[in-house]
Amino acid sequence: MDKSWMHADRRSKEFELGFEEFLKFAESNAVNIDKISCPCKKCCNVDGFSVEVVRDHVFYYGILESYKVWRWHGESMYDNGVESESESESESVNGDPGMGENDVEVGESEDEEMSEDSNEFLKFVEDGDQPLYNGCDHTTKMNFLVESFSWKAKHVVTDSCFGDFLELVKGLLPAENLVPLTTNDAKKTLSVLGMDYEKIHACPNDCILYRGDAVLVDAEECPSCGVSRWKLGRDNIPKKNVPAKVLWYFPPIPRFKRFYQSPKTAKNLTWHDWGRKKDKMMRHPADSPTWKLLDSKYPELGNDHRNLRLALSSDGFNPHSMQNSLYSCWPVILVTYNLPPWLCMKRKFMMLTLLISGPKQPGNDIDVYLQPLIDDLKLLWNGVEEVYDAFRGEYFKLKAVLFWTINDFPAYGNLSGSVVRGYHGCPICVDQTRPRRLKKGNKLVFMRHRRGLPRHHPYRRQAAAFDNTIEEDLAPVPLTGEEVLARVEGLNCEFGKREESTPRVRIVDDQDRPCWKKKSVFFQLEYWKDIPVRHNLDVMHIEKNCCDSLIGTLLNIPGKTKDGVAARLDMVAMGIRTELKPDVSGKRTKLPLASWNCKLDEKKIVCGSFFGMKVPTGFSSNIRNLVSMEDLKLSKLKSHDCHVVMQVLLPVALRSVLEKPVRYAIIRFCLFFKAICAKEIDVSKLEQMQADLVVTVCQLEKYFPPSFFDVMIHLTVHLVREVTLCGPVFFRWMYPFERYMKVFKGWVRSRRHPEGCIAESYVVEEAVEFCAEGLLNDDASTAGMPENSKPEVFHASNPLSAPTMISVYGKEMEQAHLCILQNTEDAKNYFSEHMELLKLLHPRFAKDEKWLKDKQNQTFSAWLEERVSNELQNSGNTVSETIRWMAAGPNNVVATFSGYKVNGVEFYTKQRDDMRTVQNSGVSLVADVMLVSSAKDKNLRHDDMDFYGVIQHIWEVDYYKFRVPLFKCDWVENVRGIKVDELGFTLVNLNRKGHLNDPFVLASHVKQIFYIEDPLDPQWSVVVRLPDRDYKGFDSDEEEGVHIEEQAFDLPFVETYDDIEGDQDSNYMRPGDEKIYVMAGSSTSSLNARALALRTKTKEFLRKRGRSEVANEEASVGKAATPRRSPRSTKVVVVDQTSKDAPTKADVVLPRRSPRSTARTSKDALNNARVGPAKATQSKKSVASKKLSFGSMSNSGSGKRKAGKSKAGKSKAGTMEVVESDDEDEEFEADEDEEESNENVTGGMRLLRRGMVTMSRVNRRLVRGRKLKVKYNDDGEPVGRAAKEMQSYIGVFARTKVPINVKDWRLVPLSVKDNIWGSIEEAYVVPKQWKKMVFASAGQKWRDFKSKLTTWYIIPFMDSPELFEFPPDDYRSIHADQWQEFVKDRISPQFQEFRQKQMARRKENKYPHRLGRKPYAQLQEELAATVPAGRKLVRTTMWKAARQDKDGNYLAPQVQEKVDEIVCQVLEISLLLISVFEIVHAFMQIDLRLFQDKLEKEEQEGKRKFEGPVDVLTTALGTPEYSGRVRGVGGFVKPEAYFHLPKRARLNLDARQRIKNGEEDSSSVLAAERAQWKEEKAELVGRLVRLESLLMGKDKQIVESPKSATLINDLGSGQGSCSRLDKAGVGGNEVEGVKAIKKKLDLEEGKLKTQVEADEVTKEQAPEKPLTVEEEAHVMEMAQVQSSPTVQRHHLVIDSLDNIVAEGTIVEVGVDSSSQTVHGVPLAAENIRVSVSKCLVENALLPVPIRDEIVFVSDAIGTCVAWPKDWVIPATAVGNAKQAPRKYGRKKTKQWVDTDKDDDDLEHLPADLPPALLSLSKWGNEFLKDRATIHTKLSKDLFGTERKIALFRSDLFAFTNVQEVAGDTIVMYMSFLREKLKESNMLNMIGFVDPSSLGVGNSTDRSRSLFMHFKRGKPGQFFLVPYNTGKHWILSVVSPSEELVYFMDPMKRRMDVTTDEWRTIVNHAIKITNANIPAKKPRKGIPEQIGDKSCGYFIMLYMREIVQDKEQNWTKKWLTRGDEKYTMQDVDVVRQEWAEYVLKFTSN
Repeated sequence: MDKSWMHADRRSKEFELGFEEFLKFAESNAVNIDKISCPCKKCCNVDGFSVEVVRDHVFYYGILESYKVWRWHGESMYDNGVESESESESESVNGDPGMGENDVEVGESEDEEMSEDSNEFLKFVEDGDQPLYNGCDHTTKMNFLVESFSWKAKHVVTDSCFGDFLELVKGLLPAENLVPLTTNDAKKTLSVLGMDYEKIHACPNDCILYRGDAVLVDAEECPSCGVSRWKLGRDNIPKKNVPAKVLWYFPPIPRFKRFYQSPKTAKNLTWHDWGRKKDKMMRHPADSPTWKLLDSKYPELGNDHRNLRLALSSDGFNPHSMQNSLYSCWPVILVTYNLPPWLCMKRKFMMLTLLISGPKQPGNDIDVYLQPLIDDLKLLWNGVEEVYDAFRGEYFKLKAVLFWTINDFPAYGNLSGSVVRGYHGCPICVDQTRPRRLKKGNKLVFMRHRRGLPRHHPYRRQAAAFDNTIEEDLAPVPLTGEEVLARVEGLNCEFGKREESTPRVRIVDDQDRPCWKKKSVFFQLEYWKDIPVRHNLDVMHIEKNCCDSLIGTLLNIPGKTKDGVAARLDMVAMGIRTELKPDVSGKRTKLPLASWNCKLDEKKIVCGSFFGMKVPTGFSSNIRNLVSMEDLKLSKLKSHDCHVVMQVLLPVALRSVLEKPVRYAIIRFCLFFKAICAKEIDVSKLEQMQADLVVTVCQLEKYFPPSFFDVMIHLTVHLVREVTLCGPVFFRWMYPFERYMKVFKGWVRSRRHPEGCIAESYVVEEAVEFCAEGLLNDDASTAGMPENSKPEVFHASNPLSAPTMISVYGKEMEQAHLCILQNTEDAKNYFSEHMELLKLLHPRFAKDEKWLKDKQNQTFSAWLEERVSNELQNSGNTVSETIRWMAAGPNNVVATFSGYKVNGVEFYTKQRDDMRTVQNSGVSLVADVMLVSSAKDKNLRHDDMDFYGVIQHIWEVDYYKFRVPLFKCDWVENVRGIKVDELGFTLVNLNRKGHLNDPFVLASHVKQIFYIEDPLDPQWSVVVRLPDRDYKGFDSDEEEGVHIEEQAFDLPFVETYDDIEGDQDSNYMRPGDEKIYVMAGSSTSSLNARALALRTKTKEFLRKRGRSEVANEEASVGKAATPRRSPRSTKVVVVDQTSKDAPTKADVVLPRRSPRSTARTSKDALNNARVGPAKATQSKKSVASKKLSFGSMSNSGSGKRKAGKSKAGKSKAGTMEVVESDDEDEEFEADEDEEESNENVTGGMRLLRRGMVTMSRVNRRLVRGRKLKVKYNDDGEPVGRAAKEMQSYIGVFARTKVPINVKDWRLVPLSVKDNIWGSIEEAYVVPKQWKKMVFASAGQKWRDFKSKLTTWYIIPFMDSPELFEFPPDDYRSIHADQWQEFVKDRISPQFQEFRQKQMARRKENKYPHRLGRKPYAQLQEELAATVPAGRKLVRTTMWKAARQDKDGNYLAPQVQEKVDEIVCQVLEISLLLISVFEIVHAFMQIDLRLFQDKLEKEEQEGKRKFEGPVDVLTTALGTPEYSGRVRGVGGFVKPEAYFHLPKRARLNLDARQRIKNGEEDSSSVLAAERAQWKEEKAELVGRLVRLESLLMGKDKQIVESPKSATLINDLGSGQGSCSRLDKAGVGGNEVEGVKAIKKKLDLEEGKLKTQVEADEVTKEQAPEKPLTVEEEAHVMEMAQVQSSPTVQRHHLVIDSLDNIVAEGTIVEVGVDSSSQTVHGVPLAAENIRVSVSKCLVENALLPVPIRDEIVFVSDAIGTCVAWPKDWVIPATAVGNAKQAPRKYGRKKTKQWVDTDKDDDDLEHLPADLPPALLSLSKWGNEFLKDRATIHTKLSKDLFGTERKIALFRSDLFAFTNVQEVAGDTIVMYMSFLREKLKESNMLNMIGFVDPSSLGVGNSTDRSRSLFMHFKRGKPGQFFLVPYNTGKHWILSVVSPSEELVYFMDPMKRRMDVTTDEWRTIVNHAIKITNANIPAKKPRKGIPEQIGDKSCGYFIMLYMREIVQDKEQNWTKKWLTRGDEKYTMQDVDVVRQEWAEYVLKFTSN
């Protein structure tokens, strides 16, 4: 049979026909035609459906191509020559080839249901892929549902709340969105993706399930008990079809298949093979003998690592919140051990398989409900064929094995069938348990633990110390699975709960009854008997019961204690410890105080120790809340609390109570649980652990009463065996299952149907978890995989509090910096290199390792900075980015925090710990140290040492590009501050501090610990280590996990004092007179005799202690500098500022000397040079006034920022603390007052009362991960508040990072400058082009800083040189050696002479400004509000405003004189540039009419002209502009950018090098450059002469315009045709090109001279002053006017007199109309030139449109257009139109239309037109008549503004016949390409520029237009710019951000005159954007055009290829593919796409 069609495309005819033949074959061989196995890739022949469903599945999912033998559809295996070894096995599993493996016939027919499900699923897929709302391109309906349900489950949101949320979102989104309206609708949508579940009816008495054979399925009542199947109503009548009890079954096989459908999960399911560490340690069940035993016994299971190993857990829970409810619901959960340890117990991978309904628990009848699961487990054991592995991309046979069950002890008995109560209560010892029944207490006790001791152990012979017997038996050997099966084989158990007529008689003393109640259902599994441990003892419940018994007995807690009168009488009856018998002689019964009883003082110690314990966050609940100091007891302990108390806290609390043997026995018992719960188990130590445990339990038997030893204490001796056979405990305890049941409880929304709520919620969560892997990001968290399970989240570090900024200098900062360097991997090689250098420099100490290490610590930082700086000078350096920034040193402004999270662990400072109930400040560190025996010991050795400390401060050291968290700790001295006792506890004395010179440690290097005060000695504290979270995702709080010891914990050896053979005398009574008085009527509850009497004293003691603690806490809080506030509030300190005048000697304040300066006592007199009384008084007044001014300023602000209360301090200047609220000005909040300690002082002068500015708010913002975006104006200058802050931040770096001893800014190392720029980039969003500006600003501020140091700290004190010994204390960042060198330079005679010259030079400044630190850009921003809209602020206005005071006066008379002159100049130039209204607005008191006639006459005569840099201000000042800046604008704006001059090229490198080397002087070089320029000018003049001679006599009809620049109006408009070019490359418009060359050569001599003298040579001259479109059009039109026009208002109509569309005036000229042009187009005889002044119809089209420029009448306002003469009517003639109708010349109009029709023939079409273009042409031939158009309005998304577009008949004719392409044709194709970009999500990458916007105005206007396109674009976007030079289309690809332009000319020619003009336009646009000239790269590899009219089509092809390249590698591709050409077929592709797109608008 031909099966090749299976590999064909399923959309092909071949596949369709082949599959139909397959269906016929399957139908003919099917046993059940409605159950044909589905061969699709999803079902894999597992499920059977009808033919219709199978067809749908195959065509949707595809067919299983590996299904080569159609065995499931009737084809014989031998027909194809293929034999199968497993055929018989498969047939036995699935005898019916037409049946699926999971088919369960329950209730209604499944065929119709599955068919409906298939159609419903297909519908769901289509529906889910729809966008959430129209226009939404970032999410679909499916994504929204998955994310919202994941959020709902993760935050436990109720259904009602979620429904309200959906309703809110639906209302916020646009109309017709797809958000479900209710929660039920959302669940129904997702339920299609969820796995199905089955509802199986059950007997209410748990007898049977109505499943299996047909008799049971259709039965109406239970055949076993006769109870009705249906629920009884109130009238006791059964309700038909309403089952009385239901089993909810979730089949596991399809869920396991879904596991493998996820590649990520499929990979993790084999982790046990490839990811597990394989050594002698036991970390995973895969390391256990059970795993290995089954793999070896069943090779088919072990050979494929994808086979599953499972565990089962079941327990009951109450789904209701009411405690008095007896409802019990039982889920059965499977977990998969194949997964890694951090995943296998997660909620996502815990599979709910059964949900047994309540209200009664199933009990022993649970086997009935387990039967469906057992059946599937059998199938999994035999193997499920064709399971698809998505990770490996193959199908395999899946097998699974159930390892064991995990339950509490009662459920253990239900599942195993064992008896767990009575004499055979131990399921491991079974009939060898041998308990003893106490007669008085009437309970069984288990005291035969001595059987586990060695044969000759002394305890075996000690009878009186135990149960008064000598132990000679051995420990019972646990039964194997086969032995158990043999013993239960004959048991017959009848399931069901029946009402018995007679009550059962409880046989108490029957020791011969069976050990099992039934044969477990699990023995139906073939392999179950081979498993060593089939049912696990739950350590969680055992530990809790042991803990409750211990604490209750020790503290004698009523109801919890195992002691009492009955217990004492039982001991007397046993003949042991008779001295403890009750005393009944008095009125009340008294019990002697036994060895297990704590005295009253000991109870106080124990409870007080618990009460004072503080543990880390998430370690446990608050222990203090569990302690009652009044009753001296612990209560309300949950399972996790008992876990923590038992393993960690109780051994510490008991350290000083009880007798030593008793105490040690209890501690050993507690530590056993700590050892058994470790993550890593050393198998070699388990045998010894078992032996130690038996000895410990025997010791407890000696010291505790027999009543203490219930079955839970006994079960502990079997735990080591289970660990040995099964692996670590945390895979087999109930913690994760109990948490999951809590989730089930939260899903219950209906009290009547709790199981239904759980089932539906589980199915939805299954679908969400499955979809989340494919739809959500990898780091997205879900309910099943919480956020802390993600590795990237686990290893993340982030602060937990708001930052506080401090300034750190000196030794402290050096220590922190050195600590970071020493722990940086990239710095290790530098440390080695430095050490070798030290050995060479100091050969004497080459072998003294300690001296070398100390020397290296002192000098390494400075050496590294110099070393890296020198290395960075080399171009090929290998310095890493980390070392580069570290070598430059950290920022002295440090962010401090009170809390920090590192690798998922929260750390606090000690101060924060003291105010909280947790302790997160303890840390430990293991470090490699050098060990010496004494100071003289030179024999060093290295070893690891433990360090313990407390976090005092948390720093985040800023290296500008990254930040490093550091902990500053108080470390404990290692010699006398640390000790280890005999129990293995580590104790530290926190008062003994050491390692003071090394307090810092990296946050990532420490481990968290906590300290508990030692009850023996309060000076010492016990160290408690927290386990490592080495398994990612292993959580440490009660809700997400349990603390587990990271490695095996050995039980400490303790002397037992029991080495005597036989009995020994022991005293079990505690010394003292205390007794236990038994309350009347109580036999089990007892109280201490003195407890009642001292309870009142205890309460009083607590009240006093509480008041003292509160007082101490309030005092500590009062000492704090910062009040408690919200995390986002910020402390702001504002200080008064000192005067800017230079200080005097009396102002000097020397700070307190540091220890290193105490020897300088000879200068004590200078220490007294403080502020005198008078000056001090003045200073206080100044401070007070500044306080008042600040307060008024704050209160008069926006109202959101208020000043706080003034706080007195020790500083001279008053301060004010303001706590800011979080508002919109948060980013610009004031700096904090940095804290500076006295140990960091430099010893120098202190003159600043405020302190050095550090811009800490910027660092605080960086800590929060925020950046400010700096705005800039049209000149490229930064403006706004962010710009002002950035300049201050630059000043901080200039003062702190640039050495002051460098002579010139140009000598500063480039690495230092780069660091400054990199820091600015980290803090602000700035363009890369500002790098030079930042350098210039930093250089200026650096020079100002050195000037300030000179003026303030050197010049006034030159007569006291001793003051210069140390740097100023105000600027602690200055190094001492740099300061000394700087001072030496500044006091030298050479500098003093230079300083005098500079002072004289400054005095020559005639016009000083009064801006201070305010830049011109800020002044421009302030003045811009006063300028009318649309008008640019001129620099004359800014120049004047900069020299005015606040009242507007000019203080200097020379300034006022120049201002008057400027006013006159402004008036003269304003008549040409601004309107009369604006002039009156600016100068209202001047009558402009006095100057108008004169200025017009002078302008016409050419006497006055302002152009370029020679403007009003330059003329008034009389001096030329500087080369590097523009006066009145600022230093960061270059003349080229401001005056739009071409970039002036500097002297070439050779010339500059010759000048630098002294080979030539600058004058000779400049003369050579002038000569070269003259030669170039002469060459251009020669070209001009040749062109004029060439063009003589040609193109006579073109009228020359007096303004050659108006030629540009013809470029870029109209159609482009290469046919206009002749062979010489000169066209009809070359005359205008000649005039453009003339314009470029028309240079003024004075201007040329000025440019040459500025050391720069001008290569090009700037274009003329830019004019508006209206002005240029007016000049162009009026150039041809020979007589003044007659102005009369006319109506402009179209088609008829009634259709008036606009108003305008006729512009009549004396030139023949045939010689006139309008916008470069000849004016036809039937048209007239009109100037449109008003538009009356918005969308009216021009009768004679201007292609690519003006199409609509509304766009023609203010310009001249051509209009048919007959359609121009005087306004006065409209009223008389009806009386005297005008003839409009219909004949002429008709003739024009006919002519148009002849020219645009769409009837006779070319052959082989693309189909869509053919359809469009036929449509156009019919409808594009009488000037009809295809028009539409393009949205703003294309060009940033709305764009009207119209296609005429002529456009379609040209496109059909491959003629010249119009601009609107290209624009239409650009709109089509944008749709393609949207589909590819590439809108942020590529933008478009409207070619029509580049066809209006002169070159400056076009540059501005192009710049506006760039400005409206998105960051990093590049633009496609089609441009028509007037003769030819070219394409420019412009990337403004990269300053890169690709010129793509289809003719591959060199730049000519017109294209050179276009290059200038692009250059200016980029320069305005980035202040730089872009790099131009002509693309040589582009295909060259064919023919002379195809340039437009090739432009569209270029754009199409760029848009289709998603990888954006088109530049490389075109560069490498050579001379490839487009063919006509390629052009037809564009024409087809264009036509298809245009057809969408034909309805317009």
